[in-house]
Formats: sequence, structure tokens, C-alpha cells
Amino acid sequence: MSLQNSFNKIRRSAGIKKCVMIDGNVGDVYLDEKNKIVTLREFLETMFKDMDYQDIVYWDRVEGATGAIDKLTLTDDVEVEGDAYDLDDEEEDKPKSQQGLFKSPAEILNVVYKNVIDRKKKVAFIINWSEYLFGVNGLSEDEKQNITLLGKALKDRKVDYLNSDCNESVVIIILNKASGIPISFYQGNPEVEIVTLQKPDRIERREMIQKIEDSFEVKLSNGTNSLLDVENSQYIDMLDDFTNREIIQLSRMSRKEEKMSFDKLFYLFKYGEKENPWEKLEQARVKNIKKELSERVVGQEEAIEKIEKTVVKAYMGLTGLHKTSSRSMPKGVFFFVGPTGVGKTELSKALAKFLFGDEQACIRFDMSEYAQENSDQKLIGAAPGYVGYEEGGQLTNAIKEHPFSVVLFDEIEKAAKPNPRILDIFLQILEDGRLTDSKGETVYFSDTIIVFTSNLGANQVQASTDKEGVAKEFIKIVKDYFDNELKRPELLGRIGYNNIVPFNFIQDREFQFKICKSKLKPVIKGIEEKYKLELEFEKEMDSINYILNAVDSSKGGRDILNAINDRLLDPLAMFLFDNKDDLRSLRGSKILTKVTREGFSFDFAD
Repeated sequence: MSLQNSFNKIRRSAGIKKCVMIDGNVGDVYLDEKNKIVTLREFLETMFKDMDYQDIVYWDRVEGATGAIDKLTLTDDVEVEGDAYDLDDEEEDKPKSQQGLFKSPAEILNVVYKNVIDRKKKVAFIINWSEYLFGVNGLSEDEKQNITLLGKALKDRKVDYLNSDCNESVVIIILNKASGIPISFYQGNPEVEIVTLQKPDRIERREMIQKIEDSFEVKLSNGTNSLLDVENSQYIDMLDDFTNREIIQLSRMSRKEEKMSFDKLFYLFKYGEKENPWEKLEQARVKNIKKELSERVVGQEEAIEKIEKTVVKAYMGLTGLHKTSSRSMPKGVFFFVGPTGVGKTELSKALAKFLFGDEQACIRFDMSEYAQENSDQKLIGAAPGYVGYEEGGQLTNAIKEHPFSVVLFDEIEKAAKPNPRILDIFLQILEDGRLTDSKGETVYFSDTIIVFTSNLGANQVQASTDKEGVAKEFIKIVKDYFDNELKRPELLGRIGYNNIVPFNFIQDREFQFKICKSKLKPVIKGIEEKYKLELEFEKEMDSINYILNAVDSSKGGRDILNAINDRLLDPLAMFLFDNKDDLRSLRGSKILTKVTREGFSFDFAD
């Protein structure tokens, strides 16, 4: 139990160490020993009462000092560098109660110093929102004085190892990140303990759901009566990385919206969508996935078959069952390898269109842009204090906006070797299914498919009709690259050897013919939409062969696009330009296309 372990550590350290810094998930709520929902402040105050602390003082800049502040020594005669704060101590002007005063750091730290060093007192100071006590770009003179006061409070009290009460006065500092306090204060300081509060683990999430289950209004499936029934245990797993506050917010949303299943409520809360595109996939369409993808990508039946198995596994909800109970891993991971221009990127776009209804759901990152040192920060955002911090990361921002997507890391080898730190980002995505940006915000990849592409071996493997032999050569080259060149076999282990998908060379004339024919379809459609004219080839086979005669087969399918552009689109554009004044009156007509010795010729026909 991660939270419970942290609280136990706080209890052990408080009073033994003179200062306990608590960072991490400090703004959450928690279940105490009486199963009551409490804030961290409430938890600490109860804990110190149980430890026989009679004087407990809470402070933040808004409330000032509250609690036992009236019982403490308030006169300040501390000698530190600079001008010490001088508290007005005239009895006739002092109000009866000091509650809510001492709102400046200098005021409260003077009080802390005066009382912590007093051996006769046993005081617990709880100082909240401490990240705002000191500047992030160097300390002012006043801040230097304040940190000196805090340091002296810990070190100036005389050590009394024979005291019958083992717990001394203690200062609790609460902040989101320990880095909010100057490192010189706590690094190597034996009087300071740092305790990081984690987010609730699975057991603690279950306990919170059990506590507030009556507040959820959701449709339960399988005839179950509780969110905690065995059949619904995946609900607890779905809330991995949720805070207790977010679980409570989820229950409130369930009462605000029309009654829905827990899954839909979860996606509505997490992504702002009621519908999960994965759930909207129809069985009949999934059965047709090979045919649909093959219409766009020709000659890569083995790759498409591998994709089919992954999509079916995700559709049936079996992804990740063998690895993690949280099922946070991506729906699928592929490493497409093979010669250039054979359809690796095209297949990724086709898959995005199939799954999410939009080719733009394929988010492409050209890895050549991340080859320079520290360019990996562009993916997750610049560190605090650096230019661009406010903008966040390119990758994390993209997943926030499009959580349902195919994420394509194109030509990974262009960044992997010159900038190996980028591999750590990939490792985290593949292992945990999530990534935390520079602002501390976490994005999830559990509804994505991750695709890495690579041209490794494109210049080494010879084209051959032996598809199986060619595939083995490519896989061997990829393994050797990760094991020996990058020396990062663990990354390939996360991807999975079986997920290395070699692509075939496109040299077969029949494949080239099919690709060319499929690429002419958008040309015909574009002419019809723009000019209301029907582009018709008098002899389609002759036309396609004329285009293919200009293709360098070693460049794969990409050169077919170049040939269409050069041999068809260039002369067609000139023909349309020469007849531009007549195009409106010719709407509904055909553009008859013939192959001549000089190339394509065009003419209008009814």
C-alpha cells in the first residue's frame, strides 16, 4: 500500500528528524485509520495529537498561523545575516488572539526558530504551500535570511539523547516538489527527511471506491450489484494513476450525467467523450479489415495479417492480459522495417482511417527532427525555467488532444543513435503505457497503436522472390542494431520480436500495376470534384504501363507516385490550363485520355 507506507514513514520520522518534507500527491484526500476521508492537514494534525503533541501550529500564506500559536514564544531576538524581523511586542497593543496572523514567511520562521530551539517545548509546525516560500531563479536577501532561520531552527537545538520523550519539536514542510526548497537546505542534512506521497495503489483505490460506492450512479453489467464484484474488477484497474480526489470527482460526474456504463463514464471523464472508438468497431467490419487495408497497401499481405490479429485482440479486450492488471499498455506495437516506398507509412495511415474514421488520427513524428542532443525534450516539453516550458511537449500535447490515434515514429534509427535518451521515452511508453510531461501532467497511450518504422537493411538486403528469406534477413539486422549498435536490447524486448514486421520489396509488375491503379483513383475523383469532369482512360492497361515504364523499381511504390505526377499530372494540368475558359461550359463531359508516342494526349468527349 503505497500511501500507507508513506504515512507510516512520516509517523516514524516526525519528532526523530527535526524536519520532514512531504512532496508528491500532497493535494489529495486520504482514508484515515477510522475510514474517514481527510486532507493531509487533517491527517497530520490527528497524527500529532496521537503522538502527544499539545502544541500544533498550521501555517500558510492565506490563513496565517492557526492552532496553538497563542501558546508559543513570539518575541524575536534572533541574530542572522541581514535585518531580522522585529515583532511588535508591546502588551497593550497585542490582540488577545494571534490566530491568523504571521502571514509572511519571515514572521512565521522567526516563531519557528524561537520555539524549536527551546528544549522545554514540543511543537509541531505544519507549513503548507511551501513551494511559494522561495524564488526559482535565485534567492533574494530576504529569502536567504528566511532559509537561514529555517536551517538554524533545526541545528541550534541542543541534542538531548536521554530525553524520556523520544519525539522533539518538528517542522513539517508540505510542497508539490522538493525542488521548491533550495537544495542546500536538505541535501546531506541528517535532520531532514523527504517523504514522497504516491498516488493510491490498487488496494487503496478499491478501499476508496468501497467507501463512496453509494455515490456512483452507473449501469452495471452482467447482472452484478457492485462496482467491486469480481466481474467488475477491471474498473479498479482502469483507475490506475487516478488520485482519490479524481475518483470522487468521477462519482460526482456519474450523478451529473445521464446514467451510463462505468466504461463510458470513464472515457467521458478522461477524454471528454462518451464513446470509445474501439467499442464502436463492428464485428463485420473487423472481419473485413484485411480487404479494406489491402485496397490501399498492395503486396504486404503478411504485414496486414499481423495487424488484423492485433486489432482483433484489442476488439475482444484481450490486449495486455498477460502483462499487467491495469491494461495500460498500448493496444498494439509494431516495428515496420523494409525498403523505402513500400507502404510502411501508408499502412499506418490506412489503419488510422479504419480504426478512428480519419487519416489525421495517424500522428506522425519524423525522427530526423529529434537527432540532436536534448531534442527529446521537444516530445515532453522543456524543463521549468527554459524557453518553451509553457508550450508543453509535442508528443504529450498530441496525445492529450487525440487519445485515440495511431502514433507513428517514422525512421526511428535517425534519432536513436545520435540521441539515445529518446529511447528512454519510448521505453516508458511501452512499459507503462503513459508518459509524464515537463509540467507533471500524465498522458496515456492505452488507446493508441504505436508504430515505429525503419529503413534498416534497405541497402543490405537484396530483392528476392523468397519473401520468407528476405523477412529473416530484415529481422536479423534489426536485432543486431538494437543489441550491438544501440546496446539497448531491452527496448526491442518491450516492442516484441514477433512485432517486427518486415515489408516486401515492390518489384513484381502485378503489384506495381495494382498500386498504380489504386493511386489513379484519387486523381479521377479530384478532377470530378473540382471541375465536374470525368477522367477516362481509353486503354487503362496501356496507360498504366506507360506510367510504370518511368518507375525505378528499387525505389518502391513511392516512385510510382513520382511517375504519375510527371507523366500524367503535368500534361493534364497544361491541357486544363489551355482550356480554362471553356471548363465551366464543359461540365459533365469526359476527358478522354490516350497514350501516344509523345505521351498522354487529352480531348473532351460527351
